[in-house]
Amino acid sequence: MIKEKRKKKAKRKKVLIFLLLFVCVAAISVYIGIEGFRIEKVEVSGNELYTDKQIKDSVLNDKYSWNALYVIAKHRFFHKKEMPFIDEMEIELLSMHAIRINIYEKAMIGYLTTNNQNVYFDKDGFVVEISKRLIENVPRVEGITCPKVVVYEKLNFEDDRALSLLLTFSQQLQKYGLSPDTMVFNGNNDLSAHFEDLTVCVGDAEYLVEKMMRLANIMSQVSGKKGTLHLENWTPLTTDIIFTPD
Repeated sequence: MIKEKRKKKAKRKKVLIFLLLFVCVAAISVYIGIEGFRIEKVEVSGNELYTDKQIKDSVLNDKYSWNALYVIAKHRFFHKKEMPFIDEMEIELLSMHAIRINIYEKAMIGYLTTNNQNVYFDKDGFVVEISKRLIENVPRVEGITCPKVVVYEKLNFEDDRALSLLLTFSQQLQKYGLSPDTMVFNGNNDLSAHFEDLTVCVGDAEYLVEKMMRLANIMSQVSGKKGTLHLENWTPLTTDIIFTPD
């Protein structure tokens, strides 16, 4: 009986020691997780439309956001407020006290001028920016006006078909890495694109995607030349493309 009592007492002692060790390890882990990952440095990369401060304020937006593990977990597993014109946002742990916020912004595919301001829009037709600055490699749209423009709202043309045509045209040019100086509406929704001294007449929306594919294939042959490339009459049955030099 005495031996059994001693064994039970020793067993209880081992269990208590194990529980005590477990609690200590858990407490240390929690302490390290809380205090050891206190954010002291935040890097932001890939942002052009938004400032570093705007990005940081969007991510570190509650009273627990001083902890790196919490910020990363919240971003990955819980609903987060989306910022307009950001396709994707990633947060990575650089060290126990530093994180990096990687931004992938939506591209601006064109701009038009209204009231002496440049109105930049994305692939969905939403206004990204209204300013006087000129951004390189973003084509200017001419021959069509938008009476009212508001940042974060969609371009509102009088002709709804014109917006669809413009976006398709812009997206196809971007798809094939073609960056004209200007995209022009010539009336009746006929389109043309101007690459320095080269004018490409595209015509209306009919076979627009196929025309852009053909243009991408022959662009290297006419790039740098002065003249007009005629695609407006191209169809799957009438495949001649005429170049008229100046």
